[in-house]
Amino acid sequence: MKKREILILAVIACLSLIAVLYMNLKPRRSSYQVDDGDDVTSLDLPKEKAQGDWIAVVHRNRVILWFDSGVDADYTVYGNVGHMHIEVKDRKWHVLDVDCFDYTCKNMGWMDIDSYLYIICLPNDLVIVDGNTAMNILNGE
Repeated sequence: MKKREILILAVIACLSLIAVLYMNLKPRRSSYQVDDGDDVTSLDLPKEKAQGDWIAVVHRNRVILWFDSGVDADYTVYGNVGHMHIEVKDRKWHVLDVDCFDYTCKNMGWMDIDSYLYIICLPNDLVIVDGNTAMNILNGE
């Protein structure tokens, strides 16, 4: 190998080491942030009766947001990469905007309580599920 090739390999190795150290040493969020700025660790099923159905946003096996599918609203939650903007209208919901490189969750379209699929954002580690599924997550089932 020539000196130039060895130098290039050494620079690549140093950059890789710096990137690995940065990813392991950067501070991580210890709690979850919801659209109103509150920090929460996990939320239980709301006590009041929903006009539609209770839907949950789950991050790392914790419910960080409950919303009523019967109430038209917009919500913003934060995951690993950035925010997810959820729109609820006419007992249906979808991802309006998301900070990630995948956009699969945004491209899934509108969901309702009878949908067979859940909205999943792998880069943000966020899942939007029905209330029964969320309760199973909370109970460790």
